[in-house]
Amino acid sequence: MPKSLFLRPLGAVLVGAVLALGSAGGVFTPAPAIQYSDGTVGFSYPLRLTDSYATRSLVSDGNVTYYLTFDFPAAAVEPLDRVVVSLNEGYDPIFRYRLNATEAFANTPEGRVPLPLGAVSEDRDNRALTIAFDPPVQPGVPITLALRPVRNPRFGGVYLFGANAYPVGDTAEPTFMGYARLSFYERDRRDRWP
Repeated sequence: MPKSLFLRPLGAVLVGAVLALGSAGGVFTPAPAIQYSDGTVGFSYPLRLTDSYATRSLVSDGNVTYYLTFDFPAAAVEPLDRVVVSLNEGYDPIFRYRLNATEAFANTPEGRVPLPLGAVSEDRDNRALTIAFDPPVQPGVPITLALRPVRNPRFGGVYLFGANAYPVGDTAEPTFMGYARLSFYERDRRDRWP
């Protein structure tokens, strides 16, 4: 009997402490977004590229899709405004994307859910593709980008595509998510006549 008298007050104290922490913003509320003194906004938790692959790996192949999947955890807090994918290593001066064929999906337990896109643009001088979301995507689910180039690069080798995520804000600090490493191979020329 004395045992239960001591457990009840201790249990009440623990429950009270947890509720107090939760209401004070400790346990149950997410951390606020990062905002620097100059007004720049950043994600509270980094996004991370987790997977990437091309549906075809021969040079100059057409009808190809590059899939880039990244983690967008709820701890990131800020909505995702846009992603910029830059070709950082590998070279083909005529490489370009079919902008109107670009897609994005939220990877939910029920399957892939299409995400509405805003402007999709390509900066050929900087070899960068910008995918804007309209409306911005809320954190909490992994996202897959489906990028469709006109064709694979004309030259074999390893190509590195760097991916940066931007939160919503007039002045946003990008988060580098990582590199998509795609390898392209030359065609076997042994089967051709001399």
